[in-house]
Amino acid sequence: MSKCYNKHKHKPKCMLNKIKIDNQVQHKLILQPKYVYRIPHNNFKFQSSYTLHTPILGPTFTSLVKKINNYVSGVLVYGKGPDGYVPVLETEQAIKDGRLDCAFTGLSYAFVQNSFFEIYTSVPFGIEADAYITYLFEEGGLARLNEQGKKVGLFFYPMSLLPPETGGWFNKEILTVDDFKDIKMRIYGLGRNIIENLGGETVFLPQTAIIPSIKNGTINAVEFSTIEIDAFIGLPDVMSYWYTPSWNQLSTVLYFVINLQKWNKLTKKQQDMIKIMLKENLWDNYVSNNAVQIKYAKQYNSQLKVFPDNVLDGMRLAFYQWLDQPENIAVKKEYARIKAYSVTYKSYKTLMSKGVA
Repeated sequence: MSKCYNKHKHKPKCMLNKIKIDNQVQHKLILQPKYVYRIPHNNFKFQSSYTLHTPILGPTFTSLVKKINNYVSGVLVYGKGPDGYVPVLETEQAIKDGRLDCAFTGLSYAFVQNSFFEIYTSVPFGIEADAYITYLFEEGGLARLNEQGKKVGLFFYPMSLLPPETGGWFNKEILTVDDFKDIKMRIYGLGRNIIENLGGETVFLPQTAIIPSIKNGTINAVEFSTIEIDAFIGLPDVMSYWYTPSWNQLSTVLYFVINLQKWNKLTKKQQDMIKIMLKENLWDNYVSNNAVQIKYAKQYNSQLKVFPDNVLDGMRLAFYQWLDQPENIAVKKEYARIKAYSVTYKSYKTLMSKGVA
């Protein structure tokens, strides 16, 4: 890029859109173009559902802002952390309504009851990350998601692929499914239906509300993210145990979500460049952070517990019972597609690695 110049011959093109990070309160951080030498045709308010210093998630968001502002001609994004433009729990509704242009988020942060969206962010008793993301890009998963997105005026594109998340944090040991009956759990995704079917209560809270809600007694259990991110927000300091395996979010895909009309106003070249940047971010944050998690697992090993087989069997049965409900038929069909694809995806690798890997 050092040889790439425009009419401002004394300034390299790569310097035309410097990024300013405003040193405000964590959840009010903003990234915005500091110097603009071209007139943009598209200015976007872009919000992250995760605080900007959060491991994995913060750099994923800030790097995309910088890349778009530096390299996508005719587009400028103004990035803020959670609640910077709208409350996190209104994310998708705000994009649909035009109060926000785009966001980095999990799906169903506002359309909480849309379980069809949620299955594209994480799958309980699901599949490994490589099979999951390949399903989205190569087997029509993303296309089916965006068919539903059209109905609510949104466009979705994967932006982050997370390592396995923890099985949850509790202040008591979980020895039988009956131990869920007095649980009040912050949880995201389809797994909430499992906890509720087993007699527990669930609530969805944004990242910034989790620790305060534990301290004031609103919740007594948490499912949030990877062990590294869970440690970052302080869960080991306020909860007794964390659990494996990752029954709710073995693989997690977070998305770039944008108002569909505004996405369609971009040129194909602009759209393609943004998609390339999103894929680059997705790949980089996965390969850079997957192996790091074991360091944190070892650090908090004294608090680590393993769900007994009888508990996992009961949770799996509760999920299948939920899928069997008539109103969940679309989710059940998509879940079956995902699981079937996972078997096919892994079959050759299994064949060729047996006894040598």
